[in-house]
Amino acid sequence: MTIRIGLLTAALLCLFCTPAHAQRGQSLKIGDNAPGLAIAEWVKHAKGHPEGDVSFEEGTTYVVEFWATWCPPCRKSIPHLTEIQNKYEADELRIIGVTTEESDVVNRFVKKQGRRMNYSVAIDKRNGTSRAWSRAAGQNGIPHAFIVGPEGKIQFIGHPLSDEFEEILEEVMGGRYNRKLMMQAQSHIDGIENARELKNWSQYELLTQELIDRDARIFYNYILDRFEVFLLKQEDAPKAYAYAQEVIETYPDDPELLGWLAERIAAAPNIPDAKRDLDIALEAAKTARTNSDPDDPRYLAFEATVRFCRGEVTEAVDLQERAFFMASPRRKSLYEPMLQEYRSKSNEVASNGGG
Repeated sequence: MTIRIGLLTAALLCLFCTPAHAQRGQSLKIGDNAPGLAIAEWVKHAKGHPEGDVSFEEGTTYVVEFWATWCPPCRKSIPHLTEIQNKYEADELRIIGVTTEESDVVNRFVKKQGRRMNYSVAIDKRNGTSRAWSRAAGQNGIPHAFIVGPEGKIQFIGHPLSDEFEEILEEVMGGRYNRKLMMQAQSHIDGIENARELKNWSQYELLTQELIDRDARIFYNYILDRFEVFLLKQEDAPKAYAYAQEVIETYPDDPELLGWLAERIAAAPNIPDAKRDLDIALEAAKTARTNSDPDDPRYLAFEATVRFCRGEVTEAVDLQERAFFMASPRRKSLYEPMLQEYRSKSNEVASNGGG
C-alpha cells in the first residue's frame, strides 16, 4: 500500500513538473522587456553575478529557469544548464535557477549537487518573481526557462531541455535572434519557401532581399542562402561570386557573416570543388579578420580553413595553432580537431618531400 501511494505521489508530481504551454490572456510574451528578479536569498552565486535583486544588464544574455528540488525533469536539466554555463564566460551568459522552496531544503540540495550545478541559484522573495514571470507568461509547470537577450527583451519561453532552447540561445548570444521580428516576417518566410519550391527565382530574390534589408543580422541566413541558390540552383557562378563580392563590400562590419561565407565557399560539402572560388573565399576570410576582435580565435580558424582548402597547409597550421592557444581553456576543444587534421596533412606533405 505504501509503495502504491509513493508511486501515485511521484506520478502526480511529474504531472505538475511537465511544462505547460502559455495560456490565453498572458501578459508577459516574447519580445517584452524582462521583469526584474525579486530574490530572498542567493543559495549559490556564480562569479560575476550581482548580489540582491536583479535588473538585467545591457549586453549580457540571461537564462532564468524556474525549478524545484522535488521535480525529476528539473534535476535532469541541471547538468545541461551547467554545461551551457561552462561553455560561455560569466559576462556573456548568466544562468539563474529560481525556486520558491524553503531555504534549508534548497541549500542541502545545492550543496549535494556541488559542481554539477555550476550556475546561480536563488530563492524567490514571497513568490514575487514567480508571479511576474511564470504566472504572467501562463507557465504552470516546471521546469521552464526564459531567455533574456542582451537588449533586455525576452526571446524564448519554454523547456530548457528542448532543442529549440539551445539553438535559440546560441543565436541570441550572437545578436542574431529576434523572435518578434521573425514572427512579423512570417509571410515573407513562407513566400520564400514557396518561391524556392516553385523555382520562381525572381520572387525568391525579391523576398529575400526585402528581409535582408529589414535586418541583415537577424536574417543573415538568407544572405548565405542567396549565394548558394545563385551558384547551385541557378547554376550561375559569375552571379554567385559577384554577389559574394558584394557581401564582402557591404558587410565589413559583420565579420562573423564574412567568416561563414568564406568557410562555405571553401569547405561546404554540397559545393563541388570545380565551383569554388578560393580567392574570393580568402578575401572574405581576411576581411573578417581585419574587422573582428583581434582576441577572437574564430577568425583565425576561418582563414585557416580557407588556407587549408587552397593547399596552403603550413599557413593553415600556423593560423589554427594561434587560434587554439588564444582560445579560453573551456573552448580549446573547438579548435583541436582541425589543428590535428592540419598537422597530419602537413606531416604527410613533408614526408612526401613537399614544401
